[in-house]
Amino acid sequence: MHDAPHPHTHDDDEDLDDLDGSFLFAPDTAGLLVVDIQEKLWPFIHDKENVLQRALQAIEIAGLLELPILVTEQYVKGLGPTIPEVRKALEKVGAYAPIEKTAFSCFGEPAFEAAFAESGIETLALVGIEGHVCVMQTALEALDRGVDVFYVAEAVGSRDPRHKEEAIRRVLHCGAVVGSVEMLAFEAMRGSKHPAFRAVQKVIV
Repeated sequence: MHDAPHPHTHDDDEDLDDLDGSFLFAPDTAGLLVVDIQEKLWPFIHDKENVLQRALQAIEIAGLLELPILVTEQYVKGLGPTIPEVRKALEKVGAYAPIEKTAFSCFGEPAFEAAFAESGIETLALVGIEGHVCVMQTALEALDRGVDVFYVAEAVGSRDPRHKEEAIRRVLHCGAVVGSVEMLAFEAMRGSKHPAFRAVQKVIV
């Protein structure tokens, strides 16, 4: 496990000045993972309309920014395929190639391991369900492997909102970044001169 991040104090300023990395979302090595947004479980997700809206935005923006997109489905025989709205959005950006799994963490599926390694992703943005099970376990295992995690909270859902809140606290404690679709989008572009700025703006405004 990663050590829990410590609170920033004035004494840390000199150390922070020496850091090579950035705390902003890094698009050059980033990718999006869409986790298990499937037909049988979807009707029971809390606030599912808003979760869906944000997940669709994340997919479209990832496509506009030309980020690699991975998709998983958990035990399709029992939980059904990806819901039509998400499938359509993924097909639109040429990214509907679901990897079926039975492990809760995506990293427990060898086919996902291979696809992830091939993708070159070093910063993993996560959307999907459920926030406290497959999404959280994937986030924690990614962190264990040294992968940066951007947990897109508004595009993540659980049946019980308390479980999602607990998952957010846990991934934060372990070193993930928790943010919104807009944070991801604007940090990835850095400024209005980005070639995809106007197209991305239309998605989120």
